[in-house]
Amino acid sequence: MIKHKLILIVVMALWGSLGIFVRSIPISSLLLAFSRAVIALPILMFGVKMSGLSLRDCFRKENIPLMISGVLIGLAWVLFFAGFRLTSIANVTFIYNMCPIYVLILSPILLKERITKFQLITIFIAFLGFVLIIGQSIDFSDAAFLGIMAATFSGILYALIVIINRKYATHLSGEAVAFIQLFFTMIVLFPFVIGSNAFIQFGGMTSIAWILLLILGVFHTGLAYIGYFQSYKTCSASTVAQFTYLDPAFALIFGYFLASESLTFVQGLGGLLILGSTFITLTIRTDRVANVHGT
Repeated sequence: MIKHKLILIVVMALWGSLGIFVRSIPISSLLLAFSRAVIALPILMFGVKMSGLSLRDCFRKENIPLMISGVLIGLAWVLFFAGFRLTSIANVTFIYNMCPIYVLILSPILLKERITKFQLITIFIAFLGFVLIIGQSIDFSDAAFLGIMAATFSGILYALIVIINRKYATHLSGEAVAFIQLFFTMIVLFPFVIGSNAFIQFGGMTSIAWILLLILGVFHTGLAYIGYFQSYKTCSASTVAQFTYLDPAFALIFGYFLASESLTFVQGLGGLLILGSTFITLTIRTDRVANVHGT
């Protein structure tokens, strides 16, 4: 148990540093998302075999919804990375963490689940925090506002992914689900990478940038996903949900010390309202299926 909790802390530290890595790798968000999936796939393939499944099991007809969710992950990653380049790490972190609230809103429609009065209150509080943050970037032509919108749509896409996982991924291991989704992330992004001639950007990469890209694919994605899903085998869902809130904590710390970003009072209050309400939501809803983290 202690071992897996330590692994969770390391995973959250990795995901919390994503914004720093994204800004340090000089390629487009599209190429970065594609490269991340390609580098991570061999590691996740090994994870599938470790879980006792064959790759053939991953491509059965009943897994088509998970293949579609892989398309959504590709789009979500591109938007998520674009957010880091357009606005502060804190803004992206707070806005992206609205994802559980979107799941709560969509569940009655897509999963026929009922929302309680208490959950309605948490939704209201989270959106109040959202309004406080977005109110600081109300200029529609401002890059920070565009970054917030990118993070918002990324969070909505991830909410759809969580719902698909909850409904269609219960028969597979987390590693298999991640493999299927990232395989189709790679497939859907490949034509756009080719069409935009994005591979030419690799020519401007320094050796440091290449190392950071490899770390992003190997550690932040492949190994982090395996460690995250392995933790579910010994830790309760509520424990894992609580540990995921180390991710935004690490993101804020790295943003402050490595990107010289600071929080305004309003921004901090908005973030506190969002993270507080989603923390309560995830702590209560311990039946959720593990999310393939955007981060």
